[in-house]
Amino acid sequence: MRQALLITIATFCGLFAEAEENKNMNIHTAMMEATCKISGTGSTGTGFIIGKPIAKEENRFLFTLVTAHHVLAGVKGDDVILTLRRRKDADHWERVDVPLRIRKGGKDLWLKHADVDLAAIHVVLPEGLLKNSLLPASLLLSDDNLREFEIGPGTELLCLGYPFGVEANVVGFPILRSGKIASYPLLPTKETKTFLFDFKVFQGNS
Repeated sequence: MRQALLITIATFCGLFAEAEENKNMNIHTAMMEATCKISGTGSTGTGFIIGKPIAKEENRFLFTLVTAHHVLAGVKGDDVILTLRRRKDADHWERVDVPLRIRKGGKDLWLKHADVDLAAIHVVLPEGLLKNSLLPASLLLSDDNLREFEIGPGTELLCLGYPFGVEANVVGFPILRSGKIASYPLLPTKETKTFLFDFKVFQGNS
């Protein structure tokens, strides 16, 4: 049975513009590598990592995990595990489970968007993760990009996630699925904030 999922404009649906400096990036592969499973007591979900270089510090980056607020809010306890991967060679990967503290002294350590179900938290990643596929915030679409690419009702989007917590393989890559935008209008996003995305939704897709 198909159902409509209310999602935020800037979550996991492949709505990314290729910035000039990233024109050689394969966005589908980069999103596969940057998407992670979030596992905590009482809550499992999906997130993705964006980042930017730290000024005057060579080969060091500031990483931010983006996910749905209810995924983190539903965790009973102070910690979650992020499942990511590290490339071993051209053809092989190894699973890397990264612990992340999300609360301290009963206080949430993430920031929640004021109007939509969206959360972000800084995360420290082990050496070698996302080395060649770091997603910059510049890849998120603006209203002008939505107009330029004529994204609207009926546009098919790709969506990465972990339905029922299921992983695509033993190293923990997400599962790629698809659906269509099912509502109108999308613009201006500061006013609409959300849109409907029609695909089969399961716990863990958030």
